[in-house]
Amino acid sequence: MQNREMSRTLKWISVIVVALGAVFCMLNLAEFNDRNLGLMIGIGFLVGGIQILVFGAIAPLMQKRQEESADKSMEPAKE
Repeated sequence: MQNREMSRTLKWISVIVVALGAVFCMLNLAEFNDRNLGLMIGIGFLVGGIQILVFGAIAPLMQKRQEESADKSMEPAKE
């Protein structure tokens, strides 16, 4: 249950960050070069938002896998 809440929260955060990135990019698109700080911030937000989205999808899976391996190590040895 906690995994779903964390995943959902990270997905919403990523949507907000990507939306901010898109707004920054659109507002600063007139001068398209590497000296345009607003455009670079927007691109950074886009990349960061996608990374947050990926982490929100992978983290619960990794946590579930870790819990399963901990459960297996707690089982008594079969003779």
